[in-house]
Amino acid sequence: MTKIISWNVNGIRACYKKGFTEWLSTESPDIICLQETKVHKDQLPEELLNNNEYHTWYAEGVKRGYSGVSLFSKKSIPMPQVEIGIGVKKFDDEARTIIAEYKDYFLINGYFPNGQRDHGRVPFKLEYSELIVQKAIELEAEYKKPVIITGDFNTAHHPIDLANPKTNTKSTGFLPNEREWMDTIVERGFIDTFRNFHPEEPGHYTWWTYRSNCRERNIGWRIDYFFVSKSMSKKIKDALILPDVLGSDHCPIGLIVK
Repeated sequence: MTKIISWNVNGIRACYKKGFTEWLSTESPDIICLQETKVHKDQLPEELLNNNEYHTWYAEGVKRGYSGVSLFSKKSIPMPQVEIGIGVKKFDDEARTIIAEYKDYFLINGYFPNGQRDHGRVPFKLEYSELIVQKAIELEAEYKKPVIITGDFNTAHHPIDLANPKTNTKSTGFLPNEREWMDTIVERGFIDTFRNFHPEEPGHYTWWTYRSNCRERNIGWRIDYFFVSKSMSKKIKDALILPDVLGSDHCPIGLIVK
């Protein structure tokens, strides 16, 4: 079995100070995808840059302290072929994407843009989101391998995926056009792995605002996902949310692959 974890760490340096490496050693995923790392490699502590257990890759944005994604892959499994970026400058300047080719699948780690309170970045967000899905479809068609798309999508798909859907219909992350785009992922042959195992269970979230003790009260949003190609469905043995893991305003999510 392969255990893949995805986590928006909201600053890898801050998360590191809160025990990230100790958690990583205990959890011991085969692969971990990080989003919102907010770091350049020259700012990293040595054990995050040159880890004894993992090969590491970091996407660095033009703007320091903003965005960023990272991939850790255990040295005990075959090293993937890794491509940083999606080939579109405005998105790659924000270091939002790492694509890794493993023997049996492609893995796309994406940090999907936030639409902003004034919705000013919603078109930018939807354009990036569409590029990611198109890339996944192209990879599967060209290489005859399934694709895993993971990361912080910054959108709750259905009312069950956030605690207060009625009061957030005009908030980015739950706008009709954002949710409609999420519909198209499923329509084009990708499975929301967590809902595949927990179709009707409410109260499962991956992000909570720091305000008003929302995490303690479990007033949150499920905006972090693992989507996989339908052709891979029988190899997915479990999908996890790890709400008790602290260190960020998001919690890690997991996928167990046979």
